[in-house]
Amino acid sequence: LCRTCPFIGSNYRWAREGTFLMTRHDLSTSARPGGIQPIPPTSMNEDMAMGIQDATRMYVRHGMGKKRLENISNDTKSTLVTRWQRMMEAFLGTQVHVLAGLGYAPDEKGLALYNQQLGMFLQDCGPDLQEIFRIKGRDTWRYVLATAFDLEVDTFQELTIVDARNIMHKVSLKMQDPQILDKISKKCAQVDPSDNPQVEMASKHNVVQEVLVNDVYMSGNPSLVEECGFGEGDAGYVRMQCIMSEHQGDPLIAQYISTGMMKVLTSAGLDMGAIQKAAQGGQ
Repeated sequence: LCRTCPFIGSNYRWAREGTFLMTRHDLSTSARPGGIQPIPPTSMNEDMAMGIQDATRMYVRHGMGKKRLENISNDTKSTLVTRWQRMMEAFLGTQVHVLAGLGYAPDEKGLALYNQQLGMFLQDCGPDLQEIFRIKGRDTWRYVLATAFDLEVDTFQELTIVDARNIMHKVSLKMQDPQILDKISKKCAQVDPSDNPQVEMASKHNVVQEVLVNDVYMSGNPSLVEECGFGEGDAGYVRMQCIMSEHQGDPLIAQYISTGMMKVLTSAGLDMGAIQKAAQGGQ
């Protein structure tokens, strides 16, 4: 269930690792029943992949995952970024719970291994089976967003690849606007230094999220979200991110994302290598 990171137009990997910088202890489980050390699968097959998707869907629709999403939808005081972070925590926490039952580590390493194995499995599948998994993953993600942000699922309409590319090109250009990069640089420079690099990195990561959401996607009259036809305010922003996530695997869109993010991360004093290293620290 790889999704784009709506904060910054980047990929699920950034979203996952950035979230884990702040929530690792919420998602990890140190207890091992009976002292049994879990052993993750060495590969993925159709039954496992289907079961993981179905179990994740079940928990977000009927379990504690749903309760957490409903609590987010009732929160009218927190910012959009804060609510999205909590939604990601709820979704990732549900995935971790499901994957732990199969022996995956209950942390970002377990998620990374699962996504790697799933990707390899899907590459070898026929187009019909790939489409089944795509639709199942899409529908679960839509439900998560609709529940957390009190939206109607049927408002998430799919885009053509041409439209998606044009939209992401606009996003990438605005991410590279000198005023945006300068604002990120100045705000990150004001982050208090810390002896713990993970704390400092998480603070800068939050700055990046806030600036890109508020100044790239949501600022202007009309805002970029409105200009692209997704509607106004938080609902339009969430709708845009959900729909755009369907095209994150397109090479040209990935190029637009990468180009914009390199400039953003450089301005913030961050790089993906450092983020990955920090996310793996303390394991």
